[in-house]
Amino acid sequence: MIEGIEASGLLQQINDIEQTSPTREIVTENETPQSFSDVLSDAINGVDQTMKTSDAKVQEFVAGETDNVHDVMISMQRAKLSFDLMVEVRNKVVETYQEVSRMQI
Repeated sequence: MIEGIEASGLLQQINDIEQTSPTREIVTENETPQSFSDVLSDAINGVDQTMKTSDAKVQEFVAGETDNVHDVMISMQRAKLSFDLMVEVRNKVVETYQEVSRMQI
């Protein structure tokens, strides 16, 4: 026979889990808050650095300095994914800006 789920027992289990789980806080290296432009600039610089690293690995492979094609392909895919993510974030920001600008006040 199938037994029903008791809401009180389920709520008690959830409360027990919440009380016993450790709290996790995000701690940054420096406690000073960053501005949006700083965060955006750091993200763009990170994508740029990934692209430069990938390009350097491709150049090393073409020059014959390395024969590890796996590392070259992985770095190229990492750079492509980073760039694609940056483009999608930019598209969402532009789309949001356009939507807000169309709002009537």
